[in-house]
Amino acid sequence: MKSMAATKKLGQFEPKTFLSTINKGRKITVVRKKEAIFAQGDSADAVFYIQKGKVKLTVVSTSGKEATIGVLNDGDFFGES
Repeated sequence: MKSMAATKKLGQFEPKTFLSTINKGRKITVVRKKEAIFAQGDSADAVFYIQKGKVKLTVVSTSGKEATIGVLNDGDFFGES
């Protein structure tokens, strides 16, 4: 016999609802075009959600060459280690 908790389906995560209840540890920030959000080598202490716009993820080699490793859009998360 299955328990009641095991048969319940988890609701889908709703970022807009989550962000509309700003609380400790959550804040909405506007970032200008070409402004760095974090840099390679920074500690991964936050996860970011893109409400509107695009984010380009790049890395820089030891020789100084920059490579784009991804472009993220509305509704994407990034910043996890």
